[in-house]
Amino acid sequence: MKKDEMTASERFGAYLQGKPVDRAPVVEWAPWWVQTVERWLRDGLPREVSGYEALQDYFGLDHCIQTHSSALTGQTPRPPAFGHGIMESADDYHMKIKPTLFPDPEGILPQARVDYLKATRERGDTVHFFTVQGSFWFPRQLLGIENHLYGFYDQPELYHELVEDLAVWQEKVLRCAFERFSFDFVTFEEDMSYNGGPMISEEQFRVFIAPLYERLVPVIREYKIPIIIDSDGDITKAVDWYGSVGADGMLPLERQAGVDVSVYLKKQPAMAFLGHFDKMCMKYGEKAMRKEFERLLPSMLRGKLIPSVDHQTPPDVSLDTYRVYVSLLKEYASMVKHDDGTILPCPTFADNE
Repeated sequence: MKKDEMTASERFGAYLQGKPVDRAPVVEWAPWWVQTVERWLRDGLPREVSGYEALQDYFGLDHCIQTHSSALTGQTPRPPAFGHGIMESADDYHMKIKPTLFPDPEGILPQARVDYLKATRERGDTVHFFTVQGSFWFPRQLLGIENHLYGFYDQPELYHELVEDLAVWQEKVLRCAFERFSFDFVTFEEDMSYNGGPMISEEQFRVFIAPLYERLVPVIREYKIPIIIDSDGDITKAVDWYGSVGADGMLPLERQAGVDVSVYLKKQPAMAFLGHFDKMCMKYGEKAMRKEFERLLPSMLRGKLIPSVDHQTPPDVSLDTYRVYVSLLKEYASMVKHDDGTILPCPTFADNE
C-alpha cells in the first residue's frame, strides 16, 4: 500500500458515512457462479486461480470476506427439495426441529477464524462482513416457501415464537462475534421482495418482522457496525420499512426488478447501497457497461452507492469482458474523491442512532 492510501476497511467505512476517501471501494460482495468460473477457465483463466480470494487477487479487487452464522446445525433436517420446509406445526418445531437449532454462540467465531480475520485486516486490502438470518428468511427456511407465507395468517403464534427464539440466540452470537473482531458491516439475510415488490404488507412487517430488529439493532449500534439488509427483488417499499427499524443500507439492488437507487437516496438519504450494476448488460461489451456506470455515477458521487454486480456475474460474460468491467469499475471508483469536494454531503449511518 502507498503511504497515503486508505486501507479497504477505512475506505469502506468512510465511504458509507460520506467522509473523505481516496476512491470508492472496488468490491464484489458475492462470489461468482461456479458456471461462470468454469467458463473463464475455458477462456484462459489460470487453473491455479481457485477460490474467492484468489479470484479477487487475480482481478485486482479489494478483498471482501464474509463470515456466516446460521441457527441451523448439522443435526437440523434438510428439506426434501428446494423451497420445501422441514416442519409444519408448533409440535414439529418443539419436538423435532428446535432441539437441533441454535448452536453454542461461542463456537460461531472460533479462534482460528478470528486469527484469519485479523491477519487479513492487517494486510489492509480486505473488507469483512458478518451475516445473520433475518426474521423473514429464518421462518421460511423452516416452513418452506408456501407454508411460510400462509404462516402469517394460519400460525401467527408460531411465527412470533420462531422470531423470538432467533433473536434471543442472535443477540448472544452478535455479542460474542463483535467482542472478538470488528466487522465492517453486518448483513441480515431476508429476500423479502420479488420483482413485484414485498411479499408481505407493511402491517405484517411491523407485526412479524420488525421485532427482531427492535431487539438487535441497539445491540449492533453498541459496536458501531453498519447494518445492511440483503433482499432481492423490488425494494422500493421495503427500503422505507427497513430504514424505519434502523437499517443503514441494502443490497444487491437487482436492476432487472426495476429498482432505482437514485430514488432510494431521496427516500432514505441516511442509507447506503451496495450493488445495482446491471449484470445483464455485461455481455454486450464496454460501451454498454460504460453507459451503466454513467447511470450510477451521480449516485456514487453522493457517497452512498458502492457499485458492484447486482447479483453475481452470469456465465455469458467472458473472461476478457469481465476484465473490461473491472477496469471500468476502477475508473469510475477513482472519480469519487471527497477531499476535493466532489462528493455530495449526505447523512451518515451514525445519524440513525
